[in-house]
Amino acid sequence: MNGPLYSSAMTSRLALVFALLLVAPVFSHSQSSDADVREALSHFIRAFDDLDWEQFRQAFDDNATVFYPRAMPERASGRAEYEQGFKAVFQQIRGSKKSAPYTDIQPRELKIQRFGDVAIATFHLDDRAGLLNRRTIVLNKTERGWKIVHLHASEVSVSGSRP
Repeated sequence: MNGPLYSSAMTSRLALVFALLLVAPVFSHSQSSDADVREALSHFIRAFDDLDWEQFRQAFDDNATVFYPRAMPERASGRAEYEQGFKAVFQQIRGSKKSAPYTDIQPRELKIQRFGDVAIATFHLDDRAGLLNRRTIVLNKTERGWKIVHLHASEVSVSGSRP
């Protein structure tokens, strides 16, 4: 089978294989959804709403950094520092309430950007009148799932209309 028909069939097959190899990374990237990142964020928010300390702390990487929106102007670096800050936040939110959920975090305008094993989630919260609360959460995909490596919380005064 060394004739022209065999050569033409082989060339066609090789062309198809090369085309598939070129398209495969694009296809696999377009097929990867943000569902796993959304699930990690949902788990984190549910733990925060319920003030479930163990589930909440497991959402973070040991070396994460955090900027809190108020009362703590310095960056918290590493588990000991950011957990100390969040323990104070949990205590403040819990107040005299006796059962979960203690809060109801409702992200608005969620946008997720993925860069390989890193995802950036940005959204707004409407938890204080007159202020637009902005959140940026950077996650890294690890062997144990998506872990928060940075959380930035800020707020900006708004008058009248929302952006």
